[in-house]
Amino acid sequence: MDSDYTAQEKAALITWHLAHGEGMQTRDVAEMAGLSMPGAWYLMQRLSRVIPIYQDDRGFWVVCAMLELEYAGMEV
Repeated sequence: MDSDYTAQEKAALITWHLAHGEGMQTRDVAEMAGLSMPGAWYLMQRLSRVIPIYQDDRGFWVVCAMLELEYAGMEV
């Protein structure tokens, strides 16, 4: 990744990949964004506050499907 990217640009790039169906483990995020593992995990935690993503039981960050959101009682 371009080392000149801002934190916001890194977050946008990760979000773009997730939005297009790519499941990513924290190590993938770290490599793509040029972050440490704790930094990548923190980024994903922050992103999960504003976009519907979660870490599944295999350790992949994925986007919630609309039906999952409705089942969880969240407004869509």
